[in-house]
Amino acid sequence: MPRPVAVDPRFGVELRRLRGQRGLSLRQLADATCYSHTYLWELESGRKQPGGVDVAERLDAALDSGGTLTALVTDTALDPDTAGRLDWMAARPRTIDAPAVDALHAILDQQRRLDDAIGAVPLIDPTMCHLDIVRAALGQVRGELRDDVLDLAAQWAQFAAWLHLAAGSLEPAGRLLDQACGWAIETDDYEMLTTLLSYQGHRAWLSGDVGALVGLTRAALRDRRAYVGQRAYDHYQLARGLALAGEDRAADEVLRIGADLAEEAVEDRGPVPAWHYYRTAAFFRLERGLALQVGGRHDEAVEHLRDGLDDLDSGSRRAEWVGDYLVHLGLAHEATGDRDHAGAAVIEAASIAEATHSVRLARRATELERRLGL
Repeated sequence: MPRPVAVDPRFGVELRRLRGQRGLSLRQLADATCYSHTYLWELESGRKQPGGVDVAERLDAALDSGGTLTALVTDTALDPDTAGRLDWMAARPRTIDAPAVDALHAILDQQRRLDDAIGAVPLIDPTMCHLDIVRAALGQVRGELRDDVLDLAAQWAQFAAWLHLAAGSLEPAGRLLDQACGWAIETDDYEMLTTLLSYQGHRAWLSGDVGALVGLTRAALRDRRAYVGQRAYDHYQLARGLALAGEDRAADEVLRIGADLAEEAVEDRGPVPAWHYYRTAAFFRLERGLALQVGGRHDEAVEHLRDGLDDLDSGSRRAEWVGDYLVHLGLAHEATGDRDHAGAAVIEAASIAEATHSVRLARRATELERRLGL
């Protein structure tokens, strides 16, 4: 039985390119791989996706392409032990134990990275199901294990909130953030509380509530014990809010502090909370570029946004969250009069929106496309 996979939308185009590069017809490649030429045509045209990593591996071998196609396919199946433990716990929440908590952490880690591959919308329902399992277990657990399950519950709720925010569902995201805050308060988890306040600020950014954006982000910055990467991000988020509020001088100062903290975060080799795995040098360049664009410093914004995009690893380059930076790169190019590059950025954002089923991102890209007359 094929294992579930996430497939990069470039798979079909790459398959066609590699086949053409080798001078093979569909029938010749079919003979070399024992797949039908019809199936291969469906893969190239995007009508079908490979049913497993093994399909990509076989095509790579036939095309001598050094794993190019395999790199575009991600195995999303749980290992049998983890899947079995999850099924057992779902049916018997009283049975939760430390290995079960570890299994759910492993699933959450996989889901976070799967979000980068396929976008938020397809993950919302399964994530809410996992959160329901954790909630049920939390109602049954006692003793020292309760703090571990509270931590797990807060992380699942935080991730579920992120997915809803990415999908543009702000009200359920707010409820999830409030619930996660309650759980984090119970365990006095300042790292999670800081992150949740920052997410509430992000929610205000998405809804256009500048006062809440500034106030909640400042609240997130009050605890200086928090991970330096979170504090760097929050300075960039605050700079956006201050720029929107017309406080340009304050925004510039906060932006400067954010850049210093981002450099410190990149060099930091200490422990990092699991949900901050994406706080890389490229991410911080993108955030700085976004803040510069919002503040009207468009030439500088283009430089930072472009460099941040170029520095992303291949697994992140087509992620849904990257599409928002592409839209802002398009806006920055538009402001400098470079309509060609603005069009290229927004077309790429639209293609990411289509691949990740992101209605919110598609709406933003369409608005800019219309302005540019595309």
